[in-house]
Amino acid sequence: MYDPLHGWRVPLSRESAGAAIRQLREARDWSLADLAEASGVSVMGLSFLERGARKPHKSTVQKVENGLGLPPGSYARLLAAADAQSEASQLTASGSPPGTHVAAAVTADPGTDIAVLVGYAEAQLETLNSVIARLPAPSSNEYENVVTSVLAQCVKAEQLTANSWRVAVNTGGESASALLSHLRALEATRQSLLTRLAGSVGAQLDRACRESNLPEVMVCALLGVVPAQLWEIRNGGAIAPNVLRRVRAFVDAAPGSGQ
Repeated sequence: MYDPLHGWRVPLSRESAGAAIRQLREARDWSLADLAEASGVSVMGLSFLERGARKPHKSTVQKVENGLGLPPGSYARLLAAADAQSEASQLTASGSPPGTHVAAAVTADPGTDIAVLVGYAEAQLETLNSVIARLPAPSSNEYENVVTSVLAQCVKAEQLTANSWRVAVNTGGESASALLSHLRALEATRQSLLTRLAGSVGAQLDRACRESNLPEVMVCALLGVVPAQLWEIRNGGAIAPNVLRRVRAFVDAAPGSGQ
C-alpha cells in the first residue's frame, strides 16, 4: 500500500493486528474470558479478532480498545503498523496496569485532544450498557458476583470521566459539558446497579448517604472514615469491624429506613 506521506508501507494485516491484541491481553495476564468480561465482546468474537479471521465491526473494536484501556484508534494503528508487535509493546507501555478493566486515569498537557477523552467516556458507557444488557438472571448463583464486578468497572469509569472533565476545563476545552453529561449517566448507571444489590450493606449505605442531606464530610465524621474509604464502602468494598456498627446505625437512621 502506498502512503503519500510515508511512502510504501506493508499491506494491512488483520492477522498481525490480532496477534498484537493477543499480546496486549496476555501482557495483562488475562484469559479470553477476562477480556470478554472487561469489553462486553464474546469469547468467540475475541477469538475471531485475535486470529484475524474476520473483519471486526467498528463497535467491536471500540469495546476491545476500551476493555484493554487503550486510546481509540489503537487497533487501526496496529493494523497499519509495519511491526504490529513492536507497536503493541508501545501501547502496553502506555496502557492501563495489568488487572484493570477500565482505565483509571488520564493525564494530559494543554495540547491534549479533548475529543479523545470524550471518546473514552462514550466507549466506557457503551461497554457498561452492553454488559448490563447481558447480566445473568437474578436467580443465577453468579448474579451478585457479576453485578459487583460490573459495578467496580462503573466506578472506575466515573473516576476516569471526572479526571477527563478536569482536563477539559483546565485546557479550555469545549467538551467539558459533554463529559459532565457522561459522568451523570455513569452515576445513574452506578445507582441502578446498586439497586440490584439492595440487600448489601454498601448499597444501603449509598442510599442512606444520598437521602441524609448531610455533607459528605459530616458523614465521614459520623462513621470515622475518610472520603475515599466512604466511597469504597458505598460501592461494595470491605468494611472494617470497628466501622461496621456505625455504618449500620447510620443506615438505620436514614429517612427512608422506616426507623
